Amino acid sequence: MPHDDILPDAAEISFYREHGWYASRKIFTEGEIEAASEAVHAFYDGHRDRPLPPQLKLEPFQNWTPGMDSGRLRSNDHIVMQSDVIREFALKPLVGEVAGILAQTDEVRLFNSSLVYKPPTNAEVSAQVGWHVDRAYWQTCTSEKMLTAWIPLHDCDENMGTITMVDGSHRWAESESLGKLRNGRTFATDDVESLEWRLRKAGHSFVTNPIKLRKGEVSFHHCLTFHGSGPNRSTNPRISIIVHLQDSENEYRPAFTDDGIPISYHADAMCRKSQIGYPDYTDPDVFPVLWQAASVSAPA
Repeated sequence: MPHDDILPDAAEISFYREHGWYASRKIFTEGEIEAASEAVHAFYDGHRDRPLPPQLKLEPFQNWTPGMDSGRLRSNDHIVMQSDVIREFALKPLVGEVAGILAQTDEVRLFNSSLVYKPPTNAEVSAQVGWHVDRAYWQTCTSEKMLTAWIPLHDCDENMGTITMVDGSHRWAESESLGKLRNGRTFATDDVESLEWRLRKAGHSFVTNPIKLRKGEVSFHHCLTFHGSGPNRSTNPRISIIVHLQDSENEYRPAFTDDGIPISYHADAMCRKSQIGYPDYTDPDVFPVLWQAASVSAPA
C-alpha cells in the first residue's frame, strides 16, 4: 500500500537534523494499536510467548515481573523476544522506513526494544525519567546516526508525562562537562532537577519540547538528543513501546570506562560473534532488519 503521505518530507528531514527529534503522522492503525494493547495487558498478567535467553543478564529495573512494585515505573527490555504480537507491532517496516529517511541510511536494524508503563502519580510515587541520551548506553556502537522510535498506545500529552526533548541538544559542542553528562546513565533517577541544573550550568540553551501525539503517531529522536519525561498526572497509565534502531553502518567497537574497565551491552552475550570474537550487531536473530532501501533489498 502506498504510504508516501506518511513519510517525512524534505522540510521534516531538515527539522530532524536541526532539532534532533521528529513527530510523525499516523503510522499505526486502530487495529494494530488495539492488538498491541491486548498483548501488553496479557504480558503484565504474566503471559510470555518465550522466556528471555538465560545468558541475557538484565537489572531488575529492566525486567519487571508480576509481583514487583506496581506503583513505580515498569520497564521490560527486549520485549519483542517475549511477545509475538508486540514483535510484529514494534518491527513494522514503516517505522524502519521513517527512521531510515531521517537517519539517511539504506538499512535499519533493531538494536533493542522496551515496554514502559508509567502509573498515574499518587501521594507516594511520582514516576519520572531523568534527562539522558541513549548513546550513553550504546558506547560499544560506532554509529552516531542511531535513533529511537517512541510509540505510545494512546493519545499522549504533557499531562500524561509524555516524552520531552531538549531541543537541538544533539548538536551541542562537545566539552569535558558535556561529555560526562552525555555518558551518564541517568534514565532511572529521582534527581531530575539536579541533572537539569548541571546541563544549564554547562552553558547550553535548555529549551524543552513535550511531544504531543495522537494514537498511532510516533516520536523519533537522535541518539545524542537529551530527553526525559515528567510525572503522569492523568488518571490512566501511560504505556509506550520503545524501539531502538541502528543504521547500516553501525558495528561493535571496544569501549572502556574512565577506569579502564571494559564496557559491554547486555545483548552482546546472546548475539553471534565475528571472526575476531566481537559481538555482531547484524545478527538477524537478535538485531533483525526492519527496512532496507529498494536498491539494497532488490535481488541482484
